[in-house]
Amino acid sequence: MDNLDTDTYFEFKTYEEFRKERLKLNYENTLKLWYSLPNSLPINDSNRLRRQTRKQQRARFRKIRHYAVYAILPKKTFLKKKIQSKGLQLLNETFNMPAANEEFIYDIRQGMGRITTEFCNKGRQYDPTISSKELFKAGRCVWFMISFRMQCNLPLILVDSMLGYNMLYPYTDDLVDCNDISREAKADFAKLFHERLLIGEPTYDPQVHFDGKQSNVAELNLPSSLQAQAERIVKIFDMVKFIENDWRRGGEYEGVYMGLTTIHEGQTKSILQHARTEDNYAPTMAQIEQISAEKGGASLLAAGFLLEGRLTRAQVAYLEYLGFGLQLIDDLQDVKEDMKNNHRTIFTQTLIEGRTLDVPTARLIQYYSCTPAYEKFSDDNQRKVSYQETDITFAQYVRVLMIKFSVMLILEAASRLRRYYSKEFYRELSSLSPFTFHHLKLFRIEKTLWTIMQKQWFG
Repeated sequence: MDNLDTDTYFEFKTYEEFRKERLKLNYENTLKLWYSLPNSLPINDSNRLRRQTRKQQRARFRKIRHYAVYAILPKKTFLKKKIQSKGLQLLNETFNMPAANEEFIYDIRQGMGRITTEFCNKGRQYDPTISSKELFKAGRCVWFMISFRMQCNLPLILVDSMLGYNMLYPYTDDLVDCNDISREAKADFAKLFHERLLIGEPTYDPQVHFDGKQSNVAELNLPSSLQAQAERIVKIFDMVKFIENDWRRGGEYEGVYMGLTTIHEGQTKSILQHARTEDNYAPTMAQIEQISAEKGGASLLAAGFLLEGRLTRAQVAYLEYLGFGLQLIDDLQDVKEDMKNNHRTIFTQTLIEGRTLDVPTARLIQYYSCTPAYEKFSDDNQRKVSYQETDITFAQYVRVLMIKFSVMLILEAASRLRRYYSKEFYRELSSLSPFTFHHLKLFRIEKTLWTIMQKQWFG
């Protein structure tokens, strides 16, 4: 493992140097760890994972159901604190979280709800045609950026760069993944967008502030292959303008734009994950693993730069680790769709090779069960949020909650894929869930939380 100085900034004069060093850190903190992990689930319970009996799982589900019914009914003001306190108890019990100050948890929920609502409102304000599905897709990373802002002691506000970054990828995904767009057009867009991210517009003026109104399509200078996609591309370029509102080019924050370029390269490279019947092309597992690690790590690396402007090598290592994990969760959630579309991920390739998903899922659980070398995004030794017996800091609590939430998403995704697991493994995996898999697969955790945050329920 790279012996990193937590005070050394990850900064380079050229993008080539940045990319070379970033790929080294990516491998050290993703695939090198991935290859070393056991092929079975953790044997012993820990602070991150604990096994449950079916009786315990059913009892917890009943508590959650009763609480949800009670909490959404109109209540007198003096009962709100009682409801919030009960909700906190259920949260701690469900996620096996350390005891924490109730006001602190309430502040987290209020902050996340406020930013989620503001994100949706501003997204629709910029693009009234955007669908709820696209907004949800755009907003999934917002929560992780909020958690990083908390760890960095940054104000819980929605800045322009958060809006721009998270709105970028519904637009770019639609273009890159669209089967109706020619390979020539995709190649032209990849080159054009690479230059737009890394270098900027020829007319870039740091004194100009983007007002959030859609730019004029007629002002785009696009090659003929991209003329039909002009309306999509103008939105993509506008998202970069939102980012430029917060981070001026040509100074100490060039890492922001180098980070954005890495995620674009990863997204472009992911085209190689599509198997093709017309020429019998199919990626190897080694290629798939490499692309997944690079793309996943890049997504949070870019997000981290957008929050801080500058990152240390230790922070980069941590974000690479987390990003790969989130990429694998996303791939596990999309197994059925990816199988239909002949898109090869670690999970679908495993199925294509005639094996169950037991091993990659066990490894993913192990990935989140181990402690990475640099398990923190920032130092926070002052803000205590728990009771005296646990003495946990603000940043530590947020990190633990983020990991527990990620593990819950793994379990939820697996609960819907029973046919792809051995009976023994599926049964053992289900014991790690706070609820029975029968109940868990009904939750739709992310979409349910998205609705709760938007509507400010249980407030």
